[in-house]
Amino acid sequence: MQAIELNSEKENWIIFILLFSFILLAFLKLLKPKNLVGYCIAFFNPGFFKQKESEFISVFSPFKLTLFLFSTIILSLIIYSLFVNHLSNNIGFYFFLKIFTVVFCFLVIKYFTDVFLASVLDIKEEVNYFLQLKYSYLSTICLLIYPVVVVNEFAITTNYFLITILTILILFRFLLILFNNKRLILGKLFYFILYFCTLEIAPLLILYKTTTT
Repeated sequence: MQAIELNSEKENWIIFILLFSFILLAFLKLLKPKNLVGYCIAFFNPGFFKQKESEFISVFSPFKLTLFLFSTIILSLIIYSLFVNHLSNNIGFYFFLKIFTVVFCFLVIKYFTDVFLASVLDIKEEVNYFLQLKYSYLSTICLLIYPVVVVNEFAITTNYFLITILTILILFRFLLILFNNKRLILGKLFYFILYFCTLEIAPLLILYKTTTT
């Protein structure tokens, strides 16, 4: 692993983004240090989100808004890092800003769509824990992969390390969601597959097309 010399405008703005992300982490620790630790180790402590299930609808708390902003930045940086080698003409802060805007809108729309459908179909109590895990584990991934993103930007010349860690974390998240909601999913397997294809896979394809055009 060889250090990469920082001598371009691209690295300068990435340093600023990563520093801002670190400030957000510090703010999260200042707001609720126990919650921050809980999110970081949530993969190994499945009961943490079960205790917070009743707080899931409180999305406008300072802690959750800050965590959402942090997660959006990290996801945008990951997408930027994965696409930058294939889209050399779009390298730069404005391309990252475009990705950030799309990811931000995507997550907000997706969240409120999930909550809206759960309310309309009168299944909010049944799927509340499922939604809690789905979005909270995404934040856990962003917290865990943050140091990997830093190392990937400044110490590694390829994205294989980032892709490997990200894939492992995503698979772990998927398996934990399945395991902790097995009764709900197995009882409504057809509807779960339909939901997964419609609200999980299709939006990702739209996100990919939006950020690459």
